[in-house]
Amino acid sequence: MRTHLRTVIQRKGLFASKFCRAIGTCTLLGLSACQSAPLHLTTSHRPTTPVALAGADPRQTNIKGSINWSARLPPLFSRARELVEQATGTNLSGIQLHLVDDQQINEEVRHETSLLVNSQFENTDFQDHFLASIMENQAGTYAALYNGRHKSVMVSRNLMESYTASLPSEPQVQDAALMALMIHELVHAADDQRFHIHKKRVLSFRASFAQSATFEGHAQWQTRNICSEAGCLAGLDALDNFMFSRNNESSQLTQSVQAISRNVLEYSYIEGEHFIAALAARPNGDALIKHLLRSPPSDPIQVLNPDSFPDTARELRNQKLIRAGTGVAHPWLDKHWVAVDTSPLKGVNLQSDPERRRAAIDGFTRLITAMVALQLYDQSVPDQFPLEVTVLQTDVESTASLFASTLHANTKAADTIFDTVQLRHISDSGIPLTLTLFRTVMRDDSSVPWRTVIGVVGQHVVQIAGFAKSDIEMENYVVRVLAHIRNNSTT
Repeated sequence: MRTHLRTVIQRKGLFASKFCRAIGTCTLLGLSACQSAPLHLTTSHRPTTPVALAGADPRQTNIKGSINWSARLPPLFSRARELVEQATGTNLSGIQLHLVDDQQINEEVRHETSLLVNSQFENTDFQDHFLASIMENQAGTYAALYNGRHKSVMVSRNLMESYTASLPSEPQVQDAALMALMIHELVHAADDQRFHIHKKRVLSFRASFAQSATFEGHAQWQTRNICSEAGCLAGLDALDNFMFSRNNESSQLTQSVQAISRNVLEYSYIEGEHFIAALAARPNGDALIKHLLRSPPSDPIQVLNPDSFPDTARELRNQKLIRAGTGVAHPWLDKHWVAVDTSPLKGVNLQSDPERRRAAIDGFTRLITAMVALQLYDQSVPDQFPLEVTVLQTDVESTASLFASTLHANTKAADTIFDTVQLRHISDSGIPLTLTLFRTVMRDDSSVPWRTVIGVVGQHVVQIAGFAKSDIEMENYVVRVLAHIRNNSTT
């Protein structure tokens, strides 16, 4: 079954055929949200950006013992607003608390999500289908969000029952947890007032990943600082437990999906907070953070390397790779097809093992000197999975060869067919190019197999993966992208 194939693909290595389709409407376009449900990754059309907060699925949560939060929240909101005003030097008197039904939040999420979707795709039927597929599993999963359009913090009556039911029985911890949540959302409001983060959101799946880590990381860091003085750190810990389902047992059937979801969230919140804290510790930390909030990076990998911020040289190399991946003559970049740049980090686990985290970050930031990911969509076939592309540049040629071999090894499974070939290609400009291609075919009972083609030349690697009847067009794409890079390379 193709469902089995998807599961196998989800469990492969760092870059091999990632199927994370997590839409972070809360952090993309001016919504900062507490979303309390694990992501559903089987829908084919989900842009690769992170959601804000995730915990147990509210539709399966036992809410016995829930507290009278609606009476306790307004005074805690007022106190949180005072604390954020003092910490940030902003006047937040115009930010109101609205207790709402899920539908009101869903409508705001849909509005903001449509801005991103419509900016990426030109076919209106495809836009509608894409948006519907995103919203299908998001409805009724947002507990709270900062609404940048209407300058308010919206709290779902329904979802707050799930959140408060997850809290310890001690009233002090319960109040601290509600306070931490309100402080987090009000920090977003203060950042919006000072740096206009709602208006400055870049309508790009790739940039939204880094922006999410910037804004959510800053809100977490600021909330932790405020709670350290206001005595609500225990509440922040309780909020973290709810966000990442740390107190819930995962079903064997859903644990791989939950793990990928958690990886996306932890990048945005945990790595984002690490990023902000590291900038704050630098001699000009306050100025750096202000610069960051005014102009967040577009590269999600920048968040893993705060010492290099702002790394404009790497972003210039990234843009060259994006131009190569989207600027060659190929049927998948013509007519009704569209290429969107996404995050190369989606679904990567950076938290489970400190040693592996250090090694992964070293690989992403030192050994790989530029890296981008693309998704190629056929807008005439809305239900079709996109083709997944990764293009990277390494420090030296031997590293590129090692990465290509490793990526190829990660595509192998019990039911795969794989081989390696060397080709000599004459580019359109007449420049000869000798490259190594790694090919994998993963067969199941479907008529179209999952294929992966990886090419390496010098310091550059290109991988493309997806459901395809033949390797020919995949190989042609990889060869043309590598030839474009070689023809336009100055290093």
